[in-house]
Amino acid sequence: MERQTPKNENTEFKDLPDVKIDPEKEAPSQKHFSKKTGIIIGLFLVLIVLFGAGYFMLQSRQQPAKPQEKETQEEIKKEPEDTTPPTFVGMQDRIVVELNALDVDLTKYFLAIDENKQVKVQVTGDVNLAAEGEYPVIVSATDEAGNKAEHNVTVQVVSENTMSTGIEFSCYIDGSIPLEAGTKQRLMANVIYFYYQDQNPEIQQKINELQIDISQYPTQTTWHPSMQQTTPVV
Repeated sequence: MERQTPKNENTEFKDLPDVKIDPEKEAPSQKHFSKKTGIIIGLFLVLIVLFGAGYFMLQSRQQPAKPQEKETQEEIKKEPEDTTPPTFVGMQDRIVVELNALDVDLTKYFLAIDENKQVKVQVTGDVNLAAEGEYPVIVSATDEAGNKAEHNVTVQVVSENTMSTGIEFSCYIDGSIPLEAGTKQRLMANVIYFYYQDQNPEIQQKINELQIDISQYPTQTTWHPSMQQTTPVV
């Protein structure tokens, strides 16, 4: 019996020509599609960047930076500059003081007001209370903004003999009057009388209106009309 050799399955293809597969030729449409897609995506990204940059620049022009906006609001809220000096109430250009009067404070003769508040008064000038005569002084008041008001005032120092001619003593803004010690004692005993100014109604009204504290004005050496006795002491 003749032996048969089994057929090799690959023997059927041994006469077929060798075929080389070129990937670029195999899918030309796929390669073309990939390049086109990349270009489109790239252009799209460029457009997004340009659009974003343009939008940012436009917003920057339309809306100022926050610090600048804050400064602008602060300028709007800033109060107008104060250029108004204080005002003297019931201002007088002459003050009459007794010779050798005790504890005289010339600033207590004047009331200065600024924005409904009492302002400190200053008096510049030399006054000799031990010598009868007239002394020029400058009365001034300065507010917190540096605005200053000034007035020229004459301080007249008079003796007891001059008092008898009818000259009126000037009073502090609370109505009290500084005197020489002996004069006050005789006045309290109704031994002597003199002329004096009443408290200025305009000053009194402003004191009540603004509730100004005048408790420090009267002292042991001052006399007030409320101390006057109607019946002489025997």
